[in-house]
Amino acid sequence: MKIKTVSSLGEFGLIGLIKKAFTSTIKDKNIIVDIGDDCFCFKSGQNYIYITKDMLIEDVHFKANWISPYELGQKAIEVNISDLAAMGNVSPKYVFIGLGIPSCTSENFIKNLIKGIKKTCNKYEILLSGGDTVKANKIIISVTAIGIGKDIPVKRTGAKIGDLIGVTNTFGDSGAGVYLLYKYGISYNYSKAELALINAHNKPTAKLNEANKIHKYLTSLTDASDGLFISLDLITKNCFKSANINIEKIPMSKNLKTVFNNEKQLIDFALFGAEDYQLVFTVPKSKSKIVKNLVPNITYIGKITSGTKVKYFYNGKEQKIKYCGYKHF
Repeated sequence: MKIKTVSSLGEFGLIGLIKKAFTSTIKDKNIIVDIGDDCFCFKSGQNYIYITKDMLIEDVHFKANWISPYELGQKAIEVNISDLAAMGNVSPKYVFIGLGIPSCTSENFIKNLIKGIKKTCNKYEILLSGGDTVKANKIIISVTAIGIGKDIPVKRTGAKIGDLIGVTNTFGDSGAGVYLLYKYGISYNYSKAELALINAHNKPTAKLNEANKIHKYLTSLTDASDGLFISLDLITKNCFKSANINIEKIPMSKNLKTVFNNEKQLIDFALFGAEDYQLVFTVPKSKSKIVKNLVPNITYIGKITSGTKVKYFYNGKEQKIKYCGYKHF
């Protein structure tokens, strides 16, 4: 009998396996969002408490010579704040950091990593509240972030038929930045536009303010940490709906279009290039103008429909789109 591996399960299959094993028969009325969303959430008094964890691992999420320790520290916090933003109106409060480091790591590296962490903690008025350190073969940064909110969370599961699908800002820059680093390395004489793409990967920013402004109008919400294609799949599968996506409406930056002019390559970066950390959400059509006025860089790229499969269209013609992005296992 062939033994199944984690690779055959995939990331979300693994999460499903874990969730199934830990589904409790004991019901806790205080739990608002359990395993499978961007954060765990429970209610305490009048507050909603949000908890999330994300890791950055050397040679999986980053190459040590591609990103400065200062930028790495900043990014470790930002990606967790992005998960909090993906729940709506949340105020980040505390982080706990688990740090695995090789014994040969320089003191200067650690000092600059700490500076980056502190810079972003100060930005969001977060308190570093504890953690753990351990010897490791490669650099591992595991962050647990805790936030507090007064409003009910916006889950991935609430999309309704007819809702518009909106996104913030642009897609593809981060994935394109990684592509350039793999192709040319760090010694290449990059153009200003190419450096902007690399910076999009190394220095992301959570869309916390945007989420706080629009959360009360939304029916579902997530952040595009694993790419737009995956985000669209998550918000449709979680509500047992489908979607029609207009590829030509997916926003792309001027820098991306300056560096790359192959249309298929641009679309691939936009759909499958992960770590853009933009918001992906659904909103009733009647509220879409209000949301757009609150956050002008929002673009509507499609709508929720009945069915079980996300459909992609380019200028009205349906396209066959197969996932070709990064797989964790």
